[in-house]
Amino acid sequence: MISIVAFFGMFIAFFGVMGAMRGWAKELLVTSAVVLGLFINAILESYITPYRTALFLQPVATQFVVRAGLLVMLAFFGYQTPNIRALQGKLARERLEEVLLGLFLGVLNGYLIGGSVWLYLHEAGYPTALVVQPESGSELATQVANILPYLPPALLQIPQIYFAVGVVFVFIIVVFV
Repeated sequence: MISIVAFFGMFIAFFGVMGAMRGWAKELLVTSAVVLGLFINAILESYITPYRTALFLQPVATQFVVRAGLLVMLAFFGYQTPNIRALQGKLARERLEEVLLGLFLGVLNGYLIGGSVWLYLHEAGYPTALVVQPESGSELATQVANILPYLPPALLQIPQIYFAVGVVFVFIIVVFV
């Protein structure tokens, strides 16, 4: 068995390697898709009363699947990017910078995706047998409690998520237009 903290670290490292291999431009599109997913979850749960009511009347496992499913679906489609031909010549000259920026954005994407799913899982009370909630009072429970306030949905609540969407939109405009 592996602790959820160690799994989270391995998840981030895996996404960092994947980002270094894919490049920063494609990883930026994934970052924007994940931030959009966090934004949609926050807006639906905060301002759309029928959605919020229907969501919180569901069992906690269903709440987790709906919240995490939306985010993972958008991340999946963010990873389905076409080749960006306009940047190919420029990227070939800057290979080291491409790898390092891709690594950074991959780590960011791993943090955003893994951290969001983890927080949704924690808020649902770990409704699956695949992930067991740490025993209260244990060292692992203390580590989890210290990490949870720094996971993306906890940090990017309203109004911070508005600024995150704005920053991502500016990056998309600057890079791709």
